[in-house]
Amino acid sequence: MQRLLAALAPALLALGCGKSEAARPNVILITLDTTRADFVSCYGVHAGVTPNLDKLAAQGTRFDMAISTAGVTPVSHASILTGMNNHTHQLRVLSAPSGFTLPEDVPTLATTLAKHGYHTAAVHSAFPVSRNFGFQRGFEVFEDLNTQMKHLTNDKGQVKSIWDVQNFQRRSDETTDLVESSLKDEQPYFLWIHYWDPHDWDKLPPDEVLAPKERFFDEAGSPLRPGIELYKAELHYQDEQIGRLFAGLEQRGLLENTILVVTADHGQGLMEHGWAAHRLLYQEQVHVPLIVKLPGAKQASSVKELVRTIDVAPTVLDYCGIKPEKPLDGRSLRALIERRADERRLAFGDQINGYDTNAGMSYREDRRYDQFLYMVVDWPHKLIYRPLHPEQSELYDLVADPDEARNLYASEPALATRLRRELARSNPWVPGPYESVAGHEQDDAANRALAELGYTAGQTVDPTWSWTCPEHMDELLEGPKSRCGKCQSPPLMIKR
Repeated sequence: MQRLLAALAPALLALGCGKSEAARPNVILITLDTTRADFVSCYGVHAGVTPNLDKLAAQGTRFDMAISTAGVTPVSHASILTGMNNHTHQLRVLSAPSGFTLPEDVPTLATTLAKHGYHTAAVHSAFPVSRNFGFQRGFEVFEDLNTQMKHLTNDKGQVKSIWDVQNFQRRSDETTDLVESSLKDEQPYFLWIHYWDPHDWDKLPPDEVLAPKERFFDEAGSPLRPGIELYKAELHYQDEQIGRLFAGLEQRGLLENTILVVTADHGQGLMEHGWAAHRLLYQEQVHVPLIVKLPGAKQASSVKELVRTIDVAPTVLDYCGIKPEKPLDGRSLRALIERRADERRLAFGDQINGYDTNAGMSYREDRRYDQFLYMVVDWPHKLIYRPLHPEQSELYDLVADPDEARNLYASEPALATRLRRELARSNPWVPGPYESVAGHEQDDAANRALAELGYTAGQTVDPTWSWTCPEHMDELLEGPKSRCGKCQSPPLMIKR
């Protein structure tokens, strides 16, 4: 705590920002881990869970259909911070010989704002947004919980990479305490706060919040599955701490010239589609809350159009009057916030579970179709493409079927083809295991086990992958850069 206090005080001193420096807004980005949109009360499903976020939404703009790029924390956070899709920023997995670190040459909100006179600080609640993943770049103060992955090998030679969840996470009251005692009144600054509470049950709200315990735990003391009541209780307690944070900022006048953005990295399965956690691409995993409140602006109260978490960074830069350093996949939400028409957006996402040693689901027979998942949403239609098992791909009309219960992939071939074309055009493919990179080596036991599984063969094309045309699925192409001889379509990845 003292180290953070000493470091953060000078870091938030205002520097000159050139023309109109006095008007340049502060930026506070709050990311809520594992938070589904439909459990934030202002989205109209579960009343009374998040009154403080509801109040913020009433003062700002609530985006009704915001889509994340992944169902795993570091990957989706990289998209929020960069404004880029996963295949652009290249952080694709949580654990592997490489591919889990944001590349040095990829700008983030922190690196860009720092170059324009902002002092930057981050206060985090869990390991998956730590410096292990490259998120520290651009931050003068980076209060994270960094550790190392542990690599376990079972009797089949399969590797499962884990981290110490109990000791490398903070509850939201601890995180809010760190922010409240550290933030100074000097401006402008960029502050990123990450909350973690609903992710798991290793750290729970205080006992009085969970009383009576019979609501949440069985006779053996285990959380009742699928844990919906406990999930809501953790969200509610987290919301109380966010309310405490907002009250402190308002009392000190720091909300008068502050852009506030609240969103989530991904949701939680809660046994919908037979899965309790995340790492899938159904709506309960990728439909996330997004609330934007601007200082003194007249804003739309809500936006129904499809938007993406990759739109957060370009929106912040737009309102700060700063041009992105590199082209972004996201686009500013300013037109929608200001009630103007905007071009339609497509949302892309993926889960590279098959090359991620943290994704134990890859070894489960009941999830064998989920090793590689690629998504495109062209509202209201959504395609989840499975290159290992193309026939198991899924297509939904999210208006007629918001629960994604009726798969149209076989019955709507023209629509499926059109969305496959969009996916192929984006070129999101990971066609081979991640190779070892100097400075990111696994331990010897993990290396041996990974080698047995073919995970150290390098980032070359896996010989078991082939390429096909999204229009003519029987037309194999020569390689990933080839195009169909019949229609010149870009290639679609497929397993033969």
